Amino acid sequence: MKTMTVGQIYRAIGGRLLQGDDSVNLSRVCTDTRQIQKGDLFFALLGERFDAHNFIDRAVSGGAGALVVSRKVAAPEGVPVIQVRDTLVGLQELAAYNRRQFSVPVVGVTGSSGKTTTKDMVAAVLETRFKVLKTRGNFNNEIGLPLTLLDFSEQHDAAVVEMAMRGLGEIDSLCRLARPTCAIINNIGVAHLERLGSEENIARAKGEILDHISLQGFALLPGDSELAREQARRCYGKVLYFGFDPSFDIYAEDIRSGADGNRFTVVMGNSRCNIFLPLPGRHNVMNALAAAGTGLLLGLTPEEIEKGLAQVVLSGMRTEIINKTGLTIINDSYNANPDSAVAALQTLEELAGARRKVAVFGDMLELGAGAVAGHVRVGAAAVKHGVELLITVGELAKQIAEGALQARGKNAMKVFPCADKPEALNVLHRELCAGDMVLVKGSRGMRMEEIVKDLLKD
Repeated sequence: MKTMTVGQIYRAIGGRLLQGDDSVNLSRVCTDTRQIQKGDLFFALLGERFDAHNFIDRAVSGGAGALVVSRKVAAPEGVPVIQVRDTLVGLQELAAYNRRQFSVPVVGVTGSSGKTTTKDMVAAVLETRFKVLKTRGNFNNEIGLPLTLLDFSEQHDAAVVEMAMRGLGEIDSLCRLARPTCAIINNIGVAHLERLGSEENIARAKGEILDHISLQGFALLPGDSELAREQARRCYGKVLYFGFDPSFDIYAEDIRSGADGNRFTVVMGNSRCNIFLPLPGRHNVMNALAAAGTGLLLGLTPEEIEKGLAQVVLSGMRTEIINKTGLTIINDSYNANPDSAVAALQTLEELAGARRKVAVFGDMLELGAGAVAGHVRVGAAAVKHGVELLITVGELAKQIAEGALQARGKNAMKVFPCADKPEALNVLHRELCAGDMVLVKGSRGMRMEEIVKDLLKD
């Protein structure tokens, strides 16, 4: 963060100084004593299962330069201690204060799936010209976003921040901290349907980001989403639509998919970018369109956009292609909802060629009343995209197996509904053959990467 004194900090967050020198300079924030560095400002956060006030001694011994607490703690006399009512609110207030010190483009990215991938692509494009601050991994919630904003410093020319939500009002709260100058909603699907009750409410929640875009800013929305179009009126800035239809403001043409990725042309007005994207899947072409459009609107050249997308590196467990002797694994295990699962099946079909297509799906969580229909839909899509061996893990995922059995007709697909991962691994070790291509996907809570790790064992 921008270097601040203890005095500036406690005034910015509405705290009071219990002890210490208010002229001490601080330039880094930490919330985890395992990562503390000398001179850090340590926030003692409270959670359902932890209270960092219990680790103050560890923070001090690790070199903390000052502490922010919500109750009195024992600390050495020389260590400044700031007290606030709520340390999380204090963290957010300081993040918002730090953000306000910088007048640079801030791209806010949200959507039902693919947020992290899109964020990584936008950052890769902008990094060809700018020094870019971007969300680390998926630090995209009420704690992660402030930590990202506190990394903002004088060296940055732009920022790309990811915003997640689990209910109405959450994106709005994050935007009040991040103050995005431009926005991307990469898709609107059924993730978090359990909490929000309807796709319309999901769209309203995602659309909260548009309320924060000024006349000088812009928003990029998926052109094929009526739900997104209904939210567009909330944006004061310019709204552009992206997708595969030539009637959209930003579109892709001449798409050629291969084992090494996608080749296509991005068209926006008179600008054309000839893209090689080293990532499989048509859904990643959509994400790249949003990234390319953002770059063009921020003044980058087609050559810079081509360079950025050609060298994009994604965060882990997202359409990760792993070649093991005899097998190719698509590790897409970070998370799942019906839309992203169907997109993953399409990618499996595109990449497999003559190889046998194997899909391993875990439960897709937080779908509420749409859980059964969503899982059945994925099972039917598995048949449509030519899966020959389908293995499901968990009670909800049994409905994927059921959907496949209903749709397969005389198809010879093998279907194995499994109660847990050990059972699924037994089936895999028995059924897999040399040359198979295996897709692994499920909700974060299912930890489907454990399947991948087992398959990669010697």
